[in-house]
Formats: sequence, structure tokens, C-alpha cells
Amino acid sequence: MRWLRDAGVTIERLASQPSDHGGVVGPDAILLIAAGDAGVRFAVEEKRRAPYPNELPRLSGHREALSQSGQPLLVVPFVSEALGPALGEAGWSWADECGNFDLRAPGLVLRQRHTTTTPRPKRKSLPQGSGGLAIIRALIRFGAGEEQEAGATALAAQAKVSQPRSSQVLRQLHELKLIDNSGRCRLRPNREALLDRFLAEYRGPGGSEQYLYSLDPPTDLAVRATSTRTGSPARQIVVSADVGPDLILAWRRPTTVVLYATHEIDPDDLGLVEAQGSHDANVIVRIPEDRSVFPVPELVADVRGVGVPLADPSQMIWDLQDLGGADRLEAAGMLHEWLLTRP
Repeated sequence: MRWLRDAGVTIERLASQPSDHGGVVGPDAILLIAAGDAGVRFAVEEKRRAPYPNELPRLSGHREALSQSGQPLLVVPFVSEALGPALGEAGWSWADECGNFDLRAPGLVLRQRHTTTTPRPKRKSLPQGSGGLAIIRALIRFGAGEEQEAGATALAAQAKVSQPRSSQVLRQLHELKLIDNSGRCRLRPNREALLDRFLAEYRGPGGSEQYLYSLDPPTDLAVRATSTRTGSPARQIVVSADVGPDLILAWRRPTTVVLYATHEIDPDDLGLVEAQGSHDANVIVRIPEDRSVFPVPELVADVRGVGVPLADPSQMIWDLQDLGGADRLEAAGMLHEWLLTRP
């Protein structure tokens, strides 16, 4: 409301009575917004995170129910440049907490893009460091309904950290209400909330980065690159976006491949040439400081009978969002759903 008023719009919050349209709870708020001669009622739906494009069809029933009270207005913490048009096409007006909004109704169009950068969370943050992140990623990878029986000890072994460090991370996550202790030394993570917090707060893999170019299809290059592995944990290569997500859930022809390696890769060995920068590279090779991008146990996809090791799924989602574009955002949503619903 403050951002809209700062933009010169008259806005009033009206009293709203709880309602139920077709089993859907009514709006969180009713706003009367006036600009010039136009005055429009908006029915507000507030969510803790922005939906992915592939989730929008499931919200259509709720949007139609809200329209009984006013123009549907979705309010979320942040709407990216790629997501904004998708929300508009799905019939939503939207606003976020960073001053970005796109409100549309008969006789009224209000648009503002104040920032393109996801805001840093002000609340207490997740544990950092490869060990803490490895534990978080392991909890996110739990199957639907799965519990961790051995608690801190098993996670410590998987993340290659000490048992006291594992206990410390789990205690922090419990304080953030991201995991529940169900008794008998079992842990039940709130996987969706944990994944969303991870994606919002992750600082990136760090380390070194090479921008390269190849005339070969990215999937073929990924197969060739990972076939050079020696089998030693000290020499690993895993595949991330665009190729990795496509091998899990085919979405479009990959145009870029991000490779994570534990060692230097000679571009000549893969038939690669140096690119001038990220703008003309279709191969990005990273030697990450954050080693939790390498999942334990391995995640492997089959490509024409060849096993291709993949980066941690949460990393592939982050890389899709980092590379940018509406189609990648849609792919990130599909992978997000797959990760949370897989057995």
C-alpha cells in the first residue's frame, strides 16, 4: 500500500468478511484503488512465495473465486521480470514487497518495476558453509513422507561433517521451524519451506568460473565431459542447467550447460574454445567453493546407455533461475515440483 501511495495512487483498505466460493476461502483483503477517474476494487491473495509458471493453472479456480469480490491481486515477497508477464497472462494483477507491481482492470493500468534483484532476507538466515548446506540439501532430498531415522549422526556422515556440527545445524533449522522432531531420534523436514528458503538465501557456489563455447549440442558435451571421470571422489564432474533438468524432466532443447568439477578441465580435451564472457558462452565450468553441489549419494541420469552424474537438484533449480528467462523459470518450477513430490 505504501508503494502504491508513493506512486501517486489513492488506496483504501475496506473491511472484508470471510467468504467461501466453491470451497475456496475468500480474499485476505479488499483494496479500493483510485487513479484519475477510475476506482477499482481488488481482492488480495497473499502468499509466502511467488508461484512458478507451471503452478498458475492450479490457482485458476482460486482466482475465479476471488473475482467474486474484486479484481484478483496476488501479493508476494518478490516477482521477477520473467514471472511478471506470466502472472498477467494468467489473469492476475500482482504486487510485491519491493515496490514492483502490475495492476490491471477496466479503465486502470498501474505498472512499476522498482528493482530486479531479489531482496536479501532480513530474518535470521540459514546455516552456511559446505557442511551446513550439504545437510540442508540432504533434508530437501528426502522422499515425500520420509523421515531421517538416525538424525544428526547419519546426516553428519553423509555431509562429511562432525556430529556436533550436524547437531548445531539441525538445532538452527529447528529454531527456524524448518524441521520437526517427531521423536525416537527421527527428523521430519518441512521440505518445501526449506527449499524456498535455500533458493532465496543461497549466495552461490563461489570458486572459479570459465566461460567457454562449443558447436556441439550441450547434452552431447555433457556426456563427453562426464565420461572422462576417473571414479575418484577427488575428481568429479556433475551436470547442471540447462542439461541436467532436461534429463530429469524434458522441457526444451538445452542451449547452455553448467558443469561443476572438483579439478581443472582442459578445454582442448573437450573441443572447447574460450568465450569472451557469459553473454556468448554456452558452456560454463565451475570449480565451486561450495562442495555440496555434488550430491551424496550420486544422482545419475541415463543418456543413450551412458550414466551422466547430475548436480544436486536444488542447485539445478538455482542455476536455472540464475541463467534467467521465462522458459527456464518454468523449468525451475517443474523441477521444484518433481523434487518435492518424488517418492
